[in-house]
Amino acid sequence: MRHQTRTTAILVFNTVGHVLLQKRDNIPTILEPGKWDVWGGYCEAGETPEACAIRELREEIGVEITDSTALKFLMTRSVDGREEFVFAYVFEADGTPPVYEGERAEWFAPEEAARMSMAFGAEVLFSPEVVARAKTALSLG
Repeated sequence: MRHQTRTTAILVFNTVGHVLLQKRDNIPTILEPGKWDVWGGYCEAGETPEACAIRELREEIGVEITDSTALKFLMTRSVDGREEFVFAYVFEADGTPPVYEGERAEWFAPEEAARMSMAFGAEVLFSPEVVARAKTALSLG
């Protein structure tokens, strides 16, 4: 039996409801170079989607999640034959976290993110329904 590849996507919100996106490196050897994207990546062998999301946030923006309930599961979707687990998280510190993967990070209103042409079709994750579900799960107004 073939094992399906699993990935994670993490919608990182701030306390006012904006979402943090990463500008992917503009390197031709990576998928979707130079596009805006959400945080996340491939699950390692034996890794749960939750553990993957926690690891990816640590690797990509230096966030250490010690309370796994801070990460809220939203949905799964199929992306290019991969099963993607979508989570939401609130970044409560001021400013923008450092970026360890990608060119840079910027905060956007979810409505603006929904209109962008993002890597891997991630703009669909900012539909009003998904954003409302995320904000409710995160107790954001």
